[in-house]
Amino acid sequence: MDSFPLLRLFLLSLTHAAAGLQSSDHFMFSTLGDRVTLPCCIPSIESCSSINWNVYGHVKSDPQVVKAGKVTAPNDLRLRLLKDCSLEINQLVLNDARQYSCDNGALNSSVSLQILKVTETHAQKDIELQCYPSTYVGQGQCSTRVHFKWTTEDNTPLNGGRFQPENRGPCLSQLNIAKKTTDHHRKWKCQLFQNDTLKATASYTTTVKDGIEEVFTAVGESVSLSCGNTSSLGVSGSVAWAVGGRPLTDDISPCKGQCHVNTDSSLVISKVSALHAGDYNCSESADQHKVLNRIRLHTLDVTSEHGPGGDNLTLTCVLTCSVKCEKDFNLTWSEGGQNSWQSELMHENNTLIKRIFVPVRSVTSDELTCMARREGAVVASKKWHTVNSLQTLAWLALPLGLLICIAAGGLYMYMKRKHNKDAGNEQSNIGMTHVYDVIEDENNEELHQQGGVKRDAFTTTDSFYDLLQAVY
Repeated sequence: MDSFPLLRLFLLSLTHAAAGLQSSDHFMFSTLGDRVTLPCCIPSIESCSSINWNVYGHVKSDPQVVKAGKVTAPNDLRLRLLKDCSLEINQLVLNDARQYSCDNGALNSSVSLQILKVTETHAQKDIELQCYPSTYVGQGQCSTRVHFKWTTEDNTPLNGGRFQPENRGPCLSQLNIAKKTTDHHRKWKCQLFQNDTLKATASYTTTVKDGIEEVFTAVGESVSLSCGNTSSLGVSGSVAWAVGGRPLTDDISPCKGQCHVNTDSSLVISKVSALHAGDYNCSESADQHKVLNRIRLHTLDVTSEHGPGGDNLTLTCVLTCSVKCEKDFNLTWSEGGQNSWQSELMHENNTLIKRIFVPVRSVTSDELTCMARREGAVVASKKWHTVNSLQTLAWLALPLGLLICIAAGGLYMYMKRKHNKDAGNEQSNIGMTHVYDVIEDENNEELHQQGGVKRDAFTTTDSFYDLLQAVY
């Protein structure tokens, strides 16, 4: 490490002390791209209009970033003065890792902002990663209350003999990894804790020469396979994808009709099936021997089967590997209730299989999850919803009840219409009987009268039509 920047920082500290600035062991840790809030610890601040913020270090511009309560340009794009006079910095860059001081002319407080960083040391057989808090002069300062943890991408602690973390000092942790070809494009995390509280996390993606990237995905989902760095292709350059040594344009390709290449040259499989498991290569179209990236795709699926009578449910979790399933692969089921039990992990050809047996009547509506693990870390998962048999009967009874209600309503309407029709027919018969009685009376009267036959006949006829009109 260069000793001159450290000497410069020491001289700056003496200068600050001589100017009346309080030396501080207050450290804050953060991560690139994050947002951080630096506290102004001056007691009894009445107004932020008297507050100034200064940044110390090797800066070419004016070190004052806040003057009389106002953020100075061009710092107003990423810096903000909060109501409690603390300073907020957004989208952190490594150059922000400096010492900051707030003052009101009489009192001041300072804080050292350090950004966690991971670097790699090239080794012949191993991968060596160093994690440390960084300032603008290099490695920052720490205290005995700081410690580090190394994890996988999903924050699972690293387990296994090929991972050897070691502390190289209060501010430096190193992870030694016994290199595998499948460590290509694999992400690792370094976590910094202060007083057992997580303060910052830094990620690092390793690149292995002639390595192959492992990708895990669930059946039915969409997956995107990266072609890697295509900047060397040029404007007119293009890429070609192949699986198992066969171009994806081949008629027997499992990707036929389900894959497409994006503008960034990545390969997208819209709906993954177990047939898509395999080794994929992305290369230059003009020179297919120049491979840009190799990807090994593994798929995870869950199937179900009911036992005799539908009382028991068997769920089968299958991890289909590209060529073979490595020893560090594993399958686990989430708990399915006290009465459920799981089978042993089985190896069949290029698959891993694990089953769970669930008595349907003993569980309520539940969500069971099968998880594929690599060296203890979850790399893919697939969920399955189980439903209680009583709830199933209830759901089946619901449409049946609706059908019964509809049928009963239809029968009621039919009976009501029939009743109204019968009542109408009865009333019509009564009306016609009355008509016939009137006609008979008229005829009897005609037999006793000798004159005015034509007039009486016309009168009788008119009365008959009037009665019919009344009835209808």
